[in-house]
Amino acid sequence: MRLKKAIFSLICLNYALVNADQNPELDLYVEPANLSQYIVSKPYPKVKLSNAFGSLLSESMVAAYDSASLYKSYYATICKGLYSSNCKFNLKNIQQYAAINLDSESGLVGQQFSQINAYKVSYTTPDMTGVAHPVSGAILVPQSEQPLKGVIVFYHYTVLDKNNVPSNFEQDEFQLSKNIAATLASDGYVVLMPDYLGLGDDKAMVHPYLLYPVENALSGIYMLNLLPKIQPTLRYKLDGNKITLYLSGYSEGAAYSLWAAKIIQDNSSFISSLGFKLTKTIPIDGVYNLSKVTLPSVLANLSTNKTAPYFANNALVTSFARPGLIANMLNSYATFNHVESKVFNQKFAQCHGCSVDGKTYDIAGLLQAPVAEKSKYQLLYAAAKKSAYSNESNSIINLADPQILNSSNFKDQVASADIYNWKANTTINFLSYAYDSVVPRLNSEVAYEAMAKQGSSSLKITIIPNQNFKVDSPVPFVDIEVDHPQGLNFMLLFARNQFDESASAIESLQ
Repeated sequence: MRLKKAIFSLICLNYALVNADQNPELDLYVEPANLSQYIVSKPYPKVKLSNAFGSLLSESMVAAYDSASLYKSYYATICKGLYSSNCKFNLKNIQQYAAINLDSESGLVGQQFSQINAYKVSYTTPDMTGVAHPVSGAILVPQSEQPLKGVIVFYHYTVLDKNNVPSNFEQDEFQLSKNIAATLASDGYVVLMPDYLGLGDDKAMVHPYLLYPVENALSGIYMLNLLPKIQPTLRYKLDGNKITLYLSGYSEGAAYSLWAAKIIQDNSSFISSLGFKLTKTIPIDGVYNLSKVTLPSVLANLSTNKTAPYFANNALVTSFARPGLIANMLNSYATFNHVESKVFNQKFAQCHGCSVDGKTYDIAGLLQAPVAEKSKYQLLYAAAKKSAYSNESNSIINLADPQILNSSNFKDQVASADIYNWKANTTINFLSYAYDSVVPRLNSEVAYEAMAKQGSSSLKITIIPNQNFKVDSPVPFVDIEVDHPQGLNFMLLFARNQFDESASAIESLQ
């Protein structure tokens, strides 16, 4: 394989695929690893897209964002809770390495627009049995006199509160849609964001979490049918006679974006018939290798920070996050695989102390309940500590039924979610933090290596050192380096920069 290092600085480490007859050259910043041990060949299902889905059931314009309010909001997000010196530190690094100057509104706004229309939509997508099912999502449309750069389908991160979804706009705890409006839509892109099955308006259903990526990927792809019905007169800079299509996502959603790229590649004529051409996919900090990287990592006790092979930034963050994430995954597995035995060990399953407003829940009930995000994580973490789980002993072995973890059915389901070892015919740019307490960067490195060996035509991986961005700390009087929970807000600017590389190339051909 012939790979060469493209860029190295104190902020980013980039690798770009040129062709395939030389070993990858790694900088000393990245600890050398035998990545082949994490790579296993697997067949990928041929998922067929169908006109039976993507029917618009309802739409309403919920908000209209102007450039001044987006700038003010995003600036506040980047500097939230920080000392002035660290706010300036973030702004300086964003300008230097993402080429975006947040000292002024014009630096953030990449294309002039009168406003960005924010729509909530209800539409159909396949459920777990392949039947059309109503779900919700969000669409951001810049109102610009200039042709738009293209369409981005963005898949969101894990949420335990079913209301923390894109279509709730400013009512969601993390302000996702507003931040994406500020960073991506303000740069001249239409952005489509599915809420997924079992989230948003689809509250009664269990969310098919992580182990069922195809259904979640499809919920984004079928949003493409909706756009002509929402705003049929939009003008775009065309690639040939097609609208340029981009894919991205963060964490859980990053895996779905990579699955979507594979599905679209296998259905290129269908996507072309809708008027789109896939150009680039930017998965960010995602779980691409569940069987050989992510599952082994959560089975391990991570009590040290920034050490091989998983390079967790802060083991305390790891310990706090795991009970909620594993509860979500195993509950989803139990629901959709109809397992007869229990998936949790007895003590964790009791969910000791899982009471809110006078109501007591088991794990499945708590995940479905209208309880705030942080409260769910806190309750599940406290329940886990009744089951020999601690910050020093944070393996999920302490939480799960070992018969489930060792069952062939569970292992097969985990392996079926892997999306790291296939040949891509369009550009894939991986983004990852160097140290991540929730999703090991090893996912991105292994996917890059495996897809390069498969002969993928254009790959890049960008590794961003955490210490170059500061976020507020729960500890008084301290600002800390960015980690997975706060990471998307900075990564959006790196993704935007890479989307613009393709958009500029398309414009120069016209």
